[in-house]
Amino acid sequence: MIDTHAHLNFYHFQNDIDEVIEKSFAKGLEDIILVGTNVETSKIAVEMAEKNEKLFATVGVHPQEIDEAKEFPKIEALANNKNVVAIGETGLDYYRLGENLEEGKRAQKELLLSHIKLAKDRDLPLIFHNRDSHEDFYQIVKDKDVRGVIHCYTGNVDFAKKILDLGFMISFTGIITFDRGENLIEVIKKVPLEKIMVETDAPYLSPVPYRGKRCEPWMVKEVIQKIADIKELTFREVEEKTSSNAKVFFGI
Repeated sequence: MIDTHAHLNFYHFQNDIDEVIEKSFAKGLEDIILVGTNVETSKIAVEMAEKNEKLFATVGVHPQEIDEAKEFPKIEALANNKNVVAIGETGLDYYRLGENLEEGKRAQKELLLSHIKLAKDRDLPLIFHNRDSHEDFYQIVKDKDVRGVIHCYTGNVDFAKKILDLGFMISFTGIITFDRGENLIEVIKKVPLEKIMVETDAPYLSPVPYRGKRCEPWMVKEVIQKIADIKELTFREVEEKTSSNAKVFFGI
C-alpha cells in the first residue's frame, strides 16, 4: 500500500510522529508521500524524507494559503531536493473566498500557473487541489501538457472523463466510505483502475470505521477495500495496481 497524500508534516502529529510512521509501516504501508501546503510544511516534508527512505516529499502552496504566494521562491529552492517527487498541492479553491471573490480567483490562478511552470522546469508531476472551481481549473490546465493527479476527488463522472482525457490520475480518500460519498460510486465504476491512486489526506477525512479519530496513513486500507468492493475486485488486485500506479507517477 502507498498513501499518496498525507500531511504527517502538520502539527497534528508533532507529539507522536515516530509512532505513527512505525505503526503505518507495520500495518503494511510501503511508502508515504508527504504533501506540502506552504513553505514551512514543505520544508518539514523534505526534512522528514531525508531521514527515511520510505517517505517522499512534495512542495507547494495550497490555494487557501494565498498569502504565502510571495514566498514562492523558497518553494522553488526546496524543489531542487532529490527527495521531492512532485509539486503541490496546488490548484483552485473558491470555497472560502468571501467578499474578495474576483481578486481571490485571480491570485489563485496566478499561483497555480507558477506551480505549473515549476513542475515543467523540474520535470515533476503536480498534485492538484480542486474545490468549487472545476471549470476554471480545467480551462487553465487543459493545454499545459503536464502530468498531474486530482487529489481527494469529489467531482462527477463528466469531469472525471475530461481529466482522464488530459492524462491525469484521480486519487480517492476516505470520503468514498462516507454516506455522502455515494455520488463517487459511479465515478469509481467508470474510472479505469490504472488511472486510480489512493490516499488518506491525513490527519483529515478518516474513513469508516474510524470517523471521529485522527486519520493516519495506514487507514488507506479502507479506501482500497471500498474501491475493491465497488469494482468487484479483490483487495490485493486494487492494492497492487494502485501502488504500481503511484510508483510510476511519482518515480519512486
